[in-house]
Amino acid sequence: MAAASTTFGPPSSPLLLNTIRISPPPLTLTPTPPCSAFFPSSTRLPVVRAIGKPRSIGNPSKSKPSESSEQKWVAKGLITESLPNGMFWVRLENGDVVLGYVSGKIRRNSIRMLPGDKVKIEVSRYDSTRGRIVYRIGSKDV
Repeated sequence: MAAASTTFGPPSSPLLLNTIRISPPPLTLTPTPPCSAFFPSSTRLPVVRAIGKPRSIGNPSKSKPSESSEQKWVAKGLITESLPNGMFWVRLENGDVVLGYVSGKIRRNSIRMLPGDKVKIEVSRYDSTRGRIVYRIGSKDV
């Protein structure tokens, strides 16, 4: 019997020793407009428009402004005293004195109000002692 010799190490086959390394071709960049590079004109899809009645915008569960304005009445008045946090004592044309607070639109536009200014105020029918000041009447609006 012949003794089998086992050798450890690299294979002795000439085909495996001579490996060929293939390098990638050099990269060439060509300038193209950005719109044609990302969105070629041949692959554009046609624009499809919906046909039918337009969807309503807003939350249908909320009440309409006309319904909420039925609960209030608008009166003109004169600011008599300024209080903190945008609140004022307002004497209405009928002689009543109500506590008026500034509406959000007036606050956002930083409209300055001082004692002696004429204003429009929305007074609730349920609580006639408080109201929201919605408009400052200027000297040319009188």
